[in-house]
Amino acid sequence: MEAGEETQDLKRTTQNAIQALYRRDAGHEWDRIERHRTEFAVSLRAMEEHLPAPPAAILDCGGGPGRYAITLAQRGYEVTLFDLSPELLEMAQEKAAQAGVTLSGFEQGTATDLSRFADGQFDAVLLMGPLYHLLDETDRQQALAEAARVAKPGGPVFAAFIARYACYIDTATKYPQDAVDHPEIYELIEETGLLPPRADGRVAFVAYFAHPNEVVPLCRSTGLDVVTVLGVEGVVSLRDEAVNALTGDAWERWVDINYRIAHDPCAHGGVEHLLAVCRRPKWRALLRDLGQDLQAHGVDYRLVGGAALALRGLDVEVADLDLEMPKVEAYAFGERLAESVVLPVAWRETETTRSHYGRFEIDGVPVDVIAELERKIGGRWVPTFGATHETVDLGGVAISVLSLEEETLAYLRRGRLGRVSLALPHCNKDRFLTLLRQAQAKGWF
Repeated sequence: MEAGEETQDLKRTTQNAIQALYRRDAGHEWDRIERHRTEFAVSLRAMEEHLPAPPAAILDCGGGPGRYAITLAQRGYEVTLFDLSPELLEMAQEKAAQAGVTLSGFEQGTATDLSRFADGQFDAVLLMGPLYHLLDETDRQQALAEAARVAKPGGPVFAAFIARYACYIDTATKYPQDAVDHPEIYELIEETGLLPPRADGRVAFVAYFAHPNEVVPLCRSTGLDVVTVLGVEGVVSLRDEAVNALTGDAWERWVDINYRIAHDPCAHGGVEHLLAVCRRPKWRALLRDLGQDLQAHGVDYRLVGGAALALRGLDVEVADLDLEMPKVEAYAFGERLAESVVLPVAWRETETTRSHYGRFEIDGVPVDVIAELERKIGGRWVPTFGATHETVDLGGVAISVLSLEEETLAYLRRGRLGRVSLALPHCNKDRFLTLLRQAQAKGWF
């Protein structure tokens, strides 16, 4: 069996194991949330803070028996529940009927394929379970990318993970001898995060345990902005019996405490679950539209700066879009964006830079248009609009960018060493050195 076939076979085996697990005990997840109220309460608190107001449309992807879906529907949201397990969907329908609420739909499928839903169909997406069971990183990326795709630009995506050391926390609390008798299982999880299907085919938990340090880069690699990451159990992970018995103001006080502490990265290694609160950034949808416009008008432009790095999957927060283009095109582009102007395109000069420059704001995203940019280096003005040209696909639109090597060289020239260290490992070494030597020969360093 070749490597690709082995991978597909493992995915099928994993999916079958997950379905068998929930088929055997469909009520376990519903009851688990009842036993561990803090996880549910803190996650809901995050949703209260970051969800748009009802009746916003929400996709609860991997929502199982519908705990979150039903609660949000009771609060006036239009919720579609989507899950791999037919048994859990059937239970969710029963629970929704008992609660007297109507969900917008009950859909069966896998989180890595949401093709039945349109781009931007939902105001928000919950991914509160699928990432637990996707053993392959590309599948986790695909699930996050699909969640981002079906969310509206600017809409939140809530992505839950089982934390790396949850296996030890659970075992130390309930059956500590198991880690002594089966060290190979726990060491595999500790080293790789993987708890694969059992070789003997027995029904058992199958999961991926995410390290806290990988959550943000993973989410950003799929085009999501990360607002915050929460360790949702706060300080009561598997020591919550006394707190769970509280009611009224005392219970709410402990929810407040754990919600505050959940934001602290120091707590993230000692909880069972992590929740990344993300957003589908508006800049990507806007850049796609601008790319189509520039392409239609035949403009020779380059996207530069942080967005150009983020578009390649690098871990960069994007504050604005920087578009470099020829002078005539910059002024024509400015005329097409006249309704969004903050600063009209004009010649502007500072002690260190000069260019034809304009700033626009579209749907809350700043867009800088730059032509004939020069920076003062060694007492003389040096041009920056590069000769290299590559394209990066963004939803079917080819976005024009500098080569990563030239972009990195530009950061080096400006002393932006943090960006250099981020981008340089992804550069072609020979190409970068060639550009560097050419720049040195011109006296640009």
